[in-house]
Amino acid sequence: MSTVDLMDEIESLEYWRGRRRRLSWYRFAARREAKVMTRRWEQRVREAVLSQRGASFASRVGAGLLLARIGLQRFRFRAKLVAMTLAAVALAVLLVPLLLTLLLLTQIF
Repeated sequence: MSTVDLMDEIESLEYWRGRRRRLSWYRFAARREAKVMTRRWEQRVREAVLSQRGASFASRVGAGLLLARIGLQRFRFRAKLVAMTLAAVALAVLLVPLLLTLLLLTQIF
């Protein structure tokens, strides 16, 4: 393998990531395909960065930064999802006693 192979793999990965972003929300099968292909190309780029001989330092750094950015974006999404879930649970825990108290007061008076 040469540096050109690594650069081609990076371009393919960026293509599939961009394709998934560009697709409409209702194109489920195409979005799923783009997601699967993105995962496959991420794995290929990871393997190429680690095992490819003759790759320049700049291409290795570029590929590493791309993979790190992808991982960070996924982490941010998961962190937001967890935060929203915790906020919903906290809101429910706070509202249930309040609603029960109001229900009790309406029954008494």
